Amino acid sequence: MKRLAFGLLASILCAAPVFSASLQDAMERYSSGDAATAASIYGDLAAAGDPHAQFNMALMFYAGEGVPQSYSDAFTWAWRAKLQGIVQAEVLIGRVSDAISNDTRTALAQTLSDELSERIKSGDGRAMLAMSLIQTDLLPRPNAVQSYVWQSMAVAVGMTNAAGLRDATFAGLSNRDKTLAQSEARTAFADWCASATKIIPSCTVLLN
Repeated sequence: MKRLAFGLLASILCAAPVFSASLQDAMERYSSGDAATAASIYGDLAAAGDPHAQFNMALMFYAGEGVPQSYSDAFTWAWRAKLQGIVQAEVLIGRVSDAISNDTRTALAQTLSDELSERIKSGDGRAMLAMSLIQTDLLPRPNAVQSYVWQSMAVAVGMTNAAGLRDATFAGLSNRDKTLAQSEARTAFADWCASATKIIPSCTVLLN
């Protein structure tokens, strides 16, 4: 079920690959044996938010090429890539997961949440879906209720293609949690409307 859900989410999050000149340069440097320069280029692009560079940075840390081998850093960069729809990142995450402590998972979840916060305030539904994935796949104790909350909000701000994912999550909840999830989703959406940098028309329904 989790694999199916991620596949659906990835299809929503993923954009068509765009290879910049710098990314191409990094790949050429790596192919020529200059892993250190490749890692430097990937690192700059990854920090700027390029999902393909983030995944390649994760691979560099996993293999210890151009950078010291670090499963923790590989896990971090792979998660950033995963949240932008890079499906291959899931495989790398699976390879290093056993080496990642619960404390590291919790800390990374907070870091990624902070990184997504401005996009969420502006009404970015993809960022909200990314938060739903953090709730189910990254935290030591998965929280399906909060995952539903973020999916529900994503649909509310206009990502209607995420409705199937939201409904699948809802169907897996107990009757008690279904009531709780819908209540928390309504509250969360109202709170978002009150502080968002981009207000949408449906906010008036809850704020009036």
